[in-house]
Amino acid sequence: MITSREHVLGRIADHLVGLDRPLRVAVDGITASGKTTLARELTALVAARGRSAAHLSMDGFHNPRAIRHRLGRSSADGYYLDAYDFASFARLVLEPLGPGGNRRYRSRIIDLHSDAVVDEPPVLAPDDLVLVVDGSFLQRDLEWDEVVFVDTPFEVAFDRGTRRDAELLGGLEQASLAFEQRYHAAGRRYLEEVGPADRASVVVGNSDVTRPVLRRIGGPAGAVVNLFSYGILQTAPVQIEHFGRTLVGKEDVLPGYRQDRVTTDRHPIVSFTGDPAESVAGTVLEVTTADLAAADVHEVDEYRRTLVRLGSGAEAWVYLRA
Repeated sequence: MITSREHVLGRIADHLVGLDRPLRVAVDGITASGKTTLARELTALVAARGRSAAHLSMDGFHNPRAIRHRLGRSSADGYYLDAYDFASFARLVLEPLGPGGNRRYRSRIIDLHSDAVVDEPPVLAPDDLVLVVDGSFLQRDLEWDEVVFVDTPFEVAFDRGTRRDAELLGGLEQASLAFEQRYHAAGRRYLEEVGPADRASVVVGNSDVTRPVLRRIGGPAGAVVNLFSYGILQTAPVQIEHFGRTLVGKEDVLPGYRQDRVTTDRHPIVSFTGDPAESVAGTVLEVTTADLAAADVHEVDEYRRTLVRLGSGAEAWVYLRA
C-alpha cells in the first residue's frame, strides 16, 4: 500500500477534480495542525490535474486587533469568537463563488501583521475554479462544498506551533503559554461544540507529515456512497480482504466508456470515449467514506476516481484511466 504524502494528497486532489464543478474547499483544523502547508500543496496538485486552482488564507480575514483582543490577549474565548470576520468572508468570498454568484471574490480585507485594512479589487474566478482556503473554526459559521479536516493530536501540534512561533511570541515559554491558554484551549472548545472531524468530507491524519493517513473521503462520518466496480472488487474475497466484509451491490453499466487493460499488471481500466454504443458492465457497491479512503490509497497512480452517471441514472464514483 502506497502512503507517501504526494500519493495521499494526490487522491484528495483527484476527488476534488472528479466533482467537476466550481468548489469552495475548506482546510480546517486546530492551530499548527499543518493546514496551510497542506492547502498549498493541495492547490498545486489540483492545478497539475488541469483545473483552475487558487489558495486563500483566513489570515486575510481576521478582525482588527481591537476586536481580536477585546477579551484579553490570552483569552481562549476571544480567539474562538473574535479572531475571524466570518460574516465578511461569507459575503465577499463564499457567496460570489456559490450558486448564482457573480464569481468576483476578495482575496483579503486586512493585512494581519500591520493591522491595516486592505481594499483591493475583486478577483474574477474562472468557471472551473477550486478555491482552497485554510483556517481555524471554518465549520462553525460557514457553508462549504468540501471540507478537508487536518487531524493532528494536540501534543504534536503544540510542539510544532510553539517552535514555529517562539520568535514571534517572545520566546518558547511565551509561545507555550499562548498555545495552552488561547489557541489550543479554543481548539478544544471547537472540537467539543462542533465536531468538525465528523462533519468534514475528507479527514487526513497529519501526525507524521511525511506519511499522512487518509481516514475518510467523500462525505461526513456515517455517509454511504456508490462505487462502481468493473474489476475484482466485485468479488466477495477481495471485498473481505479490503473492507473486512462483503458489500451490498447491484449490477449496472457505465455508458460511453471502454474497458482496456493496464499494461503493467494486466488489470482492467476504463477510458472515456463518449460513444453511446460503448459501455462497461459492472456492479454498484455501497461503501462508507472510510471504505472509499481505503480504496483510494490502495489504487495505483494509473487510476483516478471520478464521479459519473450510470445507465440506471445513479451517480457513482469510478476509477478511470488517469
